[in-house]
Amino acid sequence: MIFSLARWTSAALCIVFFSVSASAEPVPISLNDLFADEDVRDAAISPSGRYLAVVVRQEPNDVVVVQDLESGERKIPISINRSGAGERFETRMSHVYWKTDDRILFRVRVRPKPGAKVENLTRGNYEKLGDRLFAVNRDGTKAVRLLSENRNLVLEGALNLGAIVSTLPKDPDRILMRVGGYYGSSIIRVNVYTGAGEVVEYPVDNLVGWWLDLDGNPVVRVIRQLGTVRFHRKEADGKWKEFYRIPVRDIQERPEYEPVGASSEPGKYYVLARPPGRERVGVYLYDLTKESFGEPLVEHPVYDIDSAQASPDGTRLLNTCYIVDVRVCDLTDAKSNAHMKGLRKYFKDSANVYVTDVAIDNNTIVMFVEGPSVAPSYYYYRMPTRKIEFIGFQRNSLFDKAMPTATVVRWKARDGREISGYLTKPPGAEGASTLPLIVHPHGGPQLRDHLEFNRWVQYFTARGYAVFQPNFRGSDGFGRTFAESGYGEWGRAMQDDITDGLSALVAQSLVDPARVCIVGASYGGYAALAGASLTPDLYKCAVSIAGVSDLHAVLKWYKFEHGADSVGYAYWTRAIGDPETALPRMRAVSPVNLAKAIKSDVLLIHGDHDDVVPISQSQAMKRALDDSGRKITLLKLEDEGHSYWSDENQRLALETIDAFLLKNLGPGFKAAKTTGDNSLR
Repeated sequence: MIFSLARWTSAALCIVFFSVSASAEPVPISLNDLFADEDVRDAAISPSGRYLAVVVRQEPNDVVVVQDLESGERKIPISINRSGAGERFETRMSHVYWKTDDRILFRVRVRPKPGAKVENLTRGNYEKLGDRLFAVNRDGTKAVRLLSENRNLVLEGALNLGAIVSTLPKDPDRILMRVGGYYGSSIIRVNVYTGAGEVVEYPVDNLVGWWLDLDGNPVVRVIRQLGTVRFHRKEADGKWKEFYRIPVRDIQERPEYEPVGASSEPGKYYVLARPPGRERVGVYLYDLTKESFGEPLVEHPVYDIDSAQASPDGTRLLNTCYIVDVRVCDLTDAKSNAHMKGLRKYFKDSANVYVTDVAIDNNTIVMFVEGPSVAPSYYYYRMPTRKIEFIGFQRNSLFDKAMPTATVVRWKARDGREISGYLTKPPGAEGASTLPLIVHPHGGPQLRDHLEFNRWVQYFTARGYAVFQPNFRGSDGFGRTFAESGYGEWGRAMQDDITDGLSALVAQSLVDPARVCIVGASYGGYAALAGASLTPDLYKCAVSIAGVSDLHAVLKWYKFEHGADSVGYAYWTRAIGDPETALPRMRAVSPVNLAKAIKSDVLLIHGDHDDVVPISQSQAMKRALDDSGRKITLLKLEDEGHSYWSDENQRLALETIDAFLLKNLGPGFKAAKTTGDNSLR
């Protein structure tokens, strides 16, 4: 049995509110702390707001704890044995949802254990892998696995049977699930009491997803094809007609057109978009029939809106969110918005407050809170009583650890443009000056950094190094003009912004100019190599992770992979440069051509299955540096892509960088010591 009913013992119920005594002197965070197993994995509030469900680790099981917020009573209706799928597999409970106040849904994930050999799996063992969705009553009765008895071709090869598309609030017995099998993705309507399902939408090649109306009927389907994402609306005759397309930007992660929710107005849908001619991403009520955005319902004067939520009945927007330095959500209801402002103030406006679940009456909310100085944690809040209640740390290992402090820094680039970023200082170094520094430019480049609990930043600062994260021109979130001002400026104005930010920190004696290393991934990896080659006197060392070294070569590769006529290739020739007209300019800022100018030590890290920036970019850089007379290290991570590496390989990368920093920068602030992290110090 993978899951079983748990006994409701008082000893088992003390796991939500943790009793941990504070140590006399907090110690810095270690790798073991950062990569420890999650203790609280998810939390959800029932529709009425009365019951809280929390997924908690309780060795050797994962359990759902249900608390009655009125009586305080806690029970465990379900338990998952972590070895229930066999000794080579790890079974984990990942998410919990409420269908009704009496019916709970929970998601179970089966993965090979780290280091387990899973070659030549039998069909039976192979079919254990993936996600499954279960349902159980709040009292622990009538547990069922959804879609376990279905015999349908759309389920062939489907390992992910845990994705909920809609909870169908109007239907007390059924939900909509998305299933991806051998033949593509489908939508299935599933009974949460019997587990039986019926297909609503059959598979389509290259399908990305659907938009649903208020009743859960698909009205738009999204297909990725030939370098573009294409949107098709359902016509009255049941046929699908393309009405919009946008480029696939493999390195830019946030699209400029995405659904928010169904509207109560027929044929209209709330969307996040930046239509042609608009400076910032806003919320629109898109007319699917007329293919018209109209005027924005909400548009921030400074920042791109990055998410929004529509009411369940489609009559209005509930909130819009954007990133200033932390994530800020404005609620359309004035009373609720006042509560939200109070919650942000409670966390000193320096943490991200994510509302992850809300009761139907909006009076009870579940929050996930994290920030540079705030360990990721779950809370719930009841508006009538104005009480914030702590549920638990995502990882208990982070309790009472010494945390860094982060501040916003602003500077003027050499051409007068205002640029901002973040300086995070090691624990205990709030008033310290001339700190050893890691310059840590983000990837994309059309992404942005903000104040958050960043695993890599946390580790670097725990080692005693300050970390500088610049939002150079070309970064996302500040409007079209700022993002497009980076076009053609790889190694030039974009790099100058980073250099000028470093100069501003040095001028204020915040960092030691003789102990600076530049460390970045993806575009940040290019910026690290560009910093070492174009400004060789600034950096004692450079670390490029999955970075570009040859602009012309990476464009040739992209052209070969996606086609000269793909919209994605057209985007990259605008962002980087057109080889037909700008080849000398591109070669002049390609680090592979500037290896002899580099004075600092260089570390290269790359996944051997990277399909965004091929490993050949790092291999070419290593050859160029080796030929220039210096032998450098290329750490090749096996079976890893561009990002989302396994914990084991993230640890390996960080340990390798840690030793590299110690060699080149020396020990950090107060020679920071950690415990139990298997480090080389």
